[in-house]
Amino acid sequence: MSNYKWPLMADAIGEEEKSSMMQFIERSNRFTNGPKVKEFENKWSEWLGVKHSVFVNSGSSANTILLWALKRKFFDPSDKEMVVLTPACTWATNIATLQQFNIRFVVCDNDLWDFGFSEETLKQVQEEHPDVNVIWTTHLMGSPVNMDLVSKYFPDALIIEDCCESHGADFKGQLVGTFGVGSTFSFYFGHHMTTIEGGMICTDDTDFYHLLLMLRSHGMSRELPQDVKDKYEKENPDVDARFLFPEGGFNFRSGEINAVIGLTQLPHLDRFIEIRKHNVKRFDTIIRKHPQLFKPFNLEGNSSMVLPFICNSPTIRSKVLESLENHGIETRPFLIGNLLNQPFVKSYMQKAHNGDSIKVVPTPNSDTLDGCGFYIGNNQFIGSIEMKILERAISDVRI
Repeated sequence: MSNYKWPLMADAIGEEEKSSMMQFIERSNRFTNGPKVKEFENKWSEWLGVKHSVFVNSGSSANTILLWALKRKFFDPSDKEMVVLTPACTWATNIATLQQFNIRFVVCDNDLWDFGFSEETLKQVQEEHPDVNVIWTTHLMGSPVNMDLVSKYFPDALIIEDCCESHGADFKGQLVGTFGVGSTFSFYFGHHMTTIEGGMICTDDTDFYHLLLMLRSHGMSRELPQDVKDKYEKENPDVDARFLFPEGGFNFRSGEINAVIGLTQLPHLDRFIEIRKHNVKRFDTIIRKHPQLFKPFNLEGNSSMVLPFICNSPTIRSKVLESLENHGIETRPFLIGNLLNQPFVKSYMQKAHNGDSIKVVPTPNSDTLDGCGFYIGNNQFIGSIEMKILERAISDVRI
């Protein structure tokens, strides 16, 4: 149990979720991927406004499958190489997956306002790396990427979206997760809603959806619609149809109990998001009273997974962190900062044979987020008491 007055995360599994799980356990004899998973996928698709969704065991697994499916469907190595643009501040497994799949990628700078791509870096990448053909957006901490800039500089590129931290965020009224070929969401414990562990891949492309289904479950055809299964069986008459593997896949399935939790939480998601949006507006009002300490950030379309601080210097960051901790407010770095500073990326770049696999343009903004940024928690349980604690903590900062 946390001793913080304002912990990073709150227990989002309440009596309703526990009751739903117990009822399901008592009545069901199937707990692996089954009808509840399918029901949750359908309900999520309806909520987001897409045709298809695939439930998996984490957001990282969702990103892994999405990236591999994109490579399999759209890129023939003998014809066209896949080259991905990704921001320097994203999640570790995004970069790791690019490395593991031996996909060429360009790392670029984040924007200090919305945490997406800076326009300056997009211009530079367009000029220096015109072979980029996939834009992998990361909507960080609930803040939507400026999708107009993506379209302006890379109008012909395929777009995939990491929305793991941005359920319900929108850019100019359009929900993130609906702009590209596919998108991903995470239902980890501290996110907008939870299945404890879990993730979702979303798409409007039916053929792409069928590929995702196979990749989730070992590459097997078993979960495909009957007409699609029949096609593969006719093409492979010498293989037992019960164990037919058209693809080389993964085992990233989730289970029925996780889906039951998701089905219980999903009807409350819009309310959870509205509370987070209300909290971030109050937070913004507080930090804007201290321009000597903090930089402002984007609120437009922001669904606010957490409450981010961008301090004016590393020294100020240290003093603010100390004051918040002294007042019982738990803090974390700005995700894992500029990934170029992480040892697994450094070692990858130092290996001579990877010189053509990763390219980097200058990342001064990402360094600022790394050295001057951090965040505190945001959730549906935060209210006036916590905000008053925060005001006192910031007022006590001396520079």
